Amino acid sequence: MKNNLKCILIQFVIILNLWSCSDSFFDEIPSDRTTPDKNFKSLLDAELACIAPLAILRDVAPQMIFASDLLSDMTVITENADLNWQEINNHNLRADNPYIDASNLYKVIINANESLLYIENIAKTDQDITDIDIKVLKGNLIGIRSWAYFTIARLYGEVAYIKDNLPKLTENLTYIPRESMLDTLINNLTPYLDIDYQDYLNLSMYNKALIGEIYLEKQDYENAVNHLIMAIEGFENDPDLYKVNKSYQKDYWKKIFLNAESNISEVMIAVPFDYTNNQINPIELWYGYHDQYVAKPTNFIVDLFNIQVNIRNRITGDIYRGLGASYDTINGNNFVNKYNLEPVALSSDLILYRAADIHLLLAEAMNRSGDSRAALKILSDGYVERSGWENSIGIRKRAYLSSYIYEDIPTDFDAVNYVEDLIVQERALELAFEGKRWTDLMRVARRRGPSYLADKVALKYSDPNMANAVREKLMNEANWYLPFPK
Repeated sequence: MKNNLKCILIQFVIILNLWSCSDSFFDEIPSDRTTPDKNFKSLLDAELACIAPLAILRDVAPQMIFASDLLSDMTVITENADLNWQEINNHNLRADNPYIDASNLYKVIINANESLLYIENIAKTDQDITDIDIKVLKGNLIGIRSWAYFTIARLYGEVAYIKDNLPKLTENLTYIPRESMLDTLINNLTPYLDIDYQDYLNLSMYNKALIGEIYLEKQDYENAVNHLIMAIEGFENDPDLYKVNKSYQKDYWKKIFLNAESNISEVMIAVPFDYTNNQINPIELWYGYHDQYVAKPTNFIVDLFNIQVNIRNRITGDIYRGLGASYDTINGNNFVNKYNLEPVALSSDLILYRAADIHLLLAEAMNRSGDSRAALKILSDGYVERSGWENSIGIRKRAYLSSYIYEDIPTDFDAVNYVEDLIVQERALELAFEGKRWTDLMRVARRRGPSYLADKVALKYSDPNMANAVREKLMNEANWYLPFPK
């Protein structure tokens, strides 16, 4: 299975290097390739169609991740930031700000819809294709489309829903609020979760993780736990796949981000870039100290890395994930280094889902569903009670950091909130600068009140007047969401 997956991932890279998605957003056909009604002749044609949306994501993923961290307490602008980045950092948002433009996410949706219209026609020309093949392919397309919708729903608060798999925008769009869209996505994804992935290659192995995160967003913690476990246990014949074990322990943690799309034991899905094929990831330029240096790590995340204690040699600091890995410093100036780990400059992949992310979401759901002890095990030194998880070592142990013990929770603290704070903090460390922090803060603040988010974001501003103004604005949930033109 692992060898087959490697072959498919190599095919991803080859095709993504060739694919072009440059036409106008409002074009009826969102790419310059042959139209699907003429091109869908074989299983290979359909597999390539499943990859195409990832190519489109190259045009939106960098600014989406960069902007999301600026909205949170993860990064802050430098004096080099232009007006658009300044406005995002200060939560003074305009619908025409190019860095928060959702149009390329809608291109992903339209591209997937276009392929879904024709994919069943392959059976007419390829006699070897099976009903299961068709279901797997449709599941892939619905999966990436659902991820795009979910991203829009979380960042913008509502979605322009394109009905009936239409491959174009219509004049009378239906706008669905975030809460209702979550239910729609669950209904769309559920029929495609029962495919036997042992026998059929699935190009979007993240569907179960996606629906698990959607349930977590809905605060349906039992279903979130069940589906996130399903995602982690997706391949029984390879028990190490998607487990947090010794594979990326200590300094090997950096290797997760080197040619990420091929690191299939950790990475579920990534948007690949390759400078040698003119696929430039600009996020490295935006963060690079000797490049544009538009934004830098906040004191919050730098201090959080620095107060960790390494259990191997009692050195203070998160030495494998912090200084020299996620961030670095020159002449006392901190800068994000996570996208400078790739040997070829401007070629860092952007990871959408990886094992540690899914495990921490699972810990959050477990804690909220009443199993705080298991949540701390995932967070600390490994949840080994389940079959196939025997080699799990936990998020913090993989980084050689001290474990959290349930019995050490102070008796005058609410245990669920206490454990949740540890989980959210660990997500900040493990997933620093990967664009996860803003949606994490929003998700938790919906159940714990807007001050949870507003207080944390306000702390990043050195100007107290700015801090107070942003805090006051973020006390209203309506101001969390990005504006977009209708």
